[in-house]
Amino acid sequence: MVFDPPERRRRAWRWLIPLLLVIVALVALSASGAGGEAREEIAYLNEVSEQLEEISLGGDALRSVVPRLNSIDRPEFEVVIADLTAALGIALEFAEEDAPTPELFAVHSLYRLALDAWDQGVRDFGSGILAAADNPGESSPVDTVANAIAMLRSGDRLFLEMQAEVDRLEVPDPIIPFGEIELTPGSGEAVTLAVSYSLAARNSDNGLALRPGLAASQLVVVPDWQLNPDEQLVMPATTEAVFSVVVSNVGNLVSPEETLDLTLTGAGEPIVLSSPIPPLEAGEQTTIEFEPLVVEPGETYEVIAEILVSDIDANFEDNVIQVVFTVNPE
Repeated sequence: MVFDPPERRRRAWRWLIPLLLVIVALVALSASGAGGEAREEIAYLNEVSEQLEEISLGGDALRSVVPRLNSIDRPEFEVVIADLTAALGIALEFAEEDAPTPELFAVHSLYRLALDAWDQGVRDFGSGILAAADNPGESSPVDTVANAIAMLRSGDRLFLEMQAEVDRLEVPDPIIPFGEIELTPGSGEAVTLAVSYSLAARNSDNGLALRPGLAASQLVVVPDWQLNPDEQLVMPATTEAVFSVVVSNVGNLVSPEETLDLTLTGAGEPIVLSSPIPPLEAGEQTTIEFEPLVVEPGETYEVIAEILVSDIDANFEDNVIQVVFTVNPE
């Protein structure tokens, strides 16, 4: 070409320069596309990392309440389950979308599978524990809790596989690192743990069970009794006493209509009076007044107020009040 005539060389340059411009443009487009994919991958993984942080906090809360199942109240337990379920729901909605690049297909699939397992495990664990508390005579809640533990472990395992897949990818920085996540509440055989958790949920000292809790909260009388110097209850000299009983529903479920018995023993034959207790909402109380009873001055009596519960009750030990008193001589 050096020996080509000047006119031919000019024609060659006219073709060469556009060709070089095309090549440069194609390289630029390729680099721009690669950069766009990298940005999409970074944005995707950062979003996943933020979701996992919320899920991790929920998992910490779940593991913190499990050792306290024998004393925890139902609202606290329900809030923990609801908050964790909500965090998983947000992540599941995000996982319904496609992965931004083919390189993230495996990560996306493992993430979706982990979320599905966690979500089912959390829901079943919550329903199983509450069913165990509400139905102490049934064994099926134990199976539900055992299956829930297996699902939570499956989710934990899938998360580790997803994390390993992310580490294998050559995704450029910066991405928010994934923290450690474990939703499984304990180690050991799933069935053994399920039995232990169910027994704890059925402990009468907790507030997990959805059941009424009628209690004979107070026994009052007119005329009112007082303590004498010997710290014994005495009633002013009288021939008639009117007893009233304050009944409270200290449970978390409306109570059915029940019966309250009042028994007075001392001088003469025992006297037994009965009165219906109307249904009470959780936290509600009522005062039941009985008809006047004859008493004799100088005599010692025992009065017993007892709620006759026909079905379940949060605590049967608070269904009875028993008082011994003496009527002062005239």
